[in-house]
Amino acid sequence: MLEDINNILNSGDVPNLYAPEDIDSISSTCRADCQRKRIPATKINIFNQYLIRVRSNIHICLAMSPLGEIFRDRLRMFPSLVNCCTIDWFTEWPAEALQGVGMTQMKDGDLNLGDSIEGVVSVFR
Repeated sequence: MLEDINNILNSGDVPNLYAPEDIDSISSTCRADCQRKRIPATKINIFNQYLIRVRSNIHICLAMSPLGEIFRDRLRMFPSLVNCCTIDWFTEWPAEALQGVGMTQMKDGDLNLGDSIEGVVSVFR
């Protein structure tokens, strides 16, 4: 599965995925893109227009634990998981850090809260 995801992230395609009727549907749909862009409607150009559509519309959410040797091996074997992705690391924040960020943001915002800043920040914790 990770090999397919790596291919999708890297090129927008999974090799040997499409049945002949799928290729016909892709050709009929993407031929208009070639005509609109004034490029010859060859099989390669039509399929490239399809891949452009895929790349611009695909969104993949993949969750993996970043702990251990297995994760490092996966990143080495499938480099598109790093090179072609936006990685969000979600970890638990300590309460003091949340409080500090909240206080800083509220003070920088100049909201004229006076002495009630601490109460407002504690509401959002």
